[in-house]
Amino acid sequence: MIPQIDDKTLGLLSLLLPDFNPAVLPAGAEGEGAHTGPLDLPPAHGADFFFRLWLYADGERHISAKLVEDSRDATYFWHRPFELAEFRGSEEGLLSAFREELAALLIHETRIIQRKGWLFWHFRCQYLASGKWKCLYRHSAVRGGFKPPQIRGRRRVYSSAALTVKDATN
Repeated sequence: MIPQIDDKTLGLLSLLLPDFNPAVLPAGAEGEGAHTGPLDLPPAHGADFFFRLWLYADGERHISAKLVEDSRDATYFWHRPFELAEFRGSEEGLLSAFREELAALLIHETRIIQRKGWLFWHFRCQYLASGKWKCLYRHSAVRGGFKPPQIRGRRRVYSSAALTVKDATN
């Protein structure tokens, strides 16, 4: 099975980013682990990062962020996995949550907070809705095992304006 972007996700991207024409081509081999992508969304003007979509043949999805100024693909940064186990095997539930969170990232100002702990790196992605920051997803990684962006001090905030002024709920 060649992995494809589903029609509803493609429709959402077309609605919110009408000038964005993704070239969705399969990367990697067919079968388990095959994926389409990465599909890089355009960065907002002046943004520190942009979002990248990963579309896997088994139905799972990921949204990751990549720093605009970082040319290394190996840099560990924020990501949000959408795995079937989280949705009790419901591919429709997974796709619905994926589209909902993708829309939130596109229509709101976002920020990613990187924190350096004693043993872990911590990453939290938030979006600004109704004047309040809401956490979309957060995760941690053991220090020493990954290569995140180097920061001065214990905390750094990366920001991005909204990519669109359209609202997917209308």
